[in-house]
Amino acid sequence: MLASTLKSSELYKDLSPLMDSIGLDVVEASINKSLHQAQMRVFLSKRGGEISVEDLESAYGIIYPRYSVILGDRDLEMEVTSPGLQRNIKDIGEFSFFVGKRVRIYSTLHSSYVQGTIVNAGDDSLSLSDYLVEDKKEKGEMIEVEYRSITKAKLDYKWEGNNA
Repeated sequence: MLASTLKSSELYKDLSPLMDSIGLDVVEASINKSLHQAQMRVFLSKRGGEISVEDLESAYGIIYPRYSVILGDRDLEMEVTSPGLQRNIKDIGEFSFFVGKRVRIYSTLHSSYVQGTIVNAGDDSLSLSDYLVEDKKEKGEMIEVEYRSITKAKLDYKWEGNNA
């Protein structure tokens, strides 16, 4: 089962409005603190397009000074990055950030991997267009997959020249 805790985490709640102001979404955020050091990782996506180095630079410029103050005397090591082309999706909340992207999920309901393009990420289910249920070789225009049946999920980038 995928987690369902992303949008309820305190770090997400703090970072999300900041990133929203520059058109970015927080896909994942974590912070590990020790006595004298803190390590922070923030994965961001851009609504309606691909995230650029300039977008990540802007985000860094907003987040780093804020958390340098919040963390006080700790040395802050921070990474701000994109989710990547073939990201493993860890939380149900992430699907909403990837509408329009291809995904490959394992569904216990279908006992198979299902590929398709995310059309909608609702409260209880995911809508995929141009789908393929791999083991059954079943293709179609649209399929609904309930989140509770998804055990694994990954962005599914199609490389040029890949006919699969």
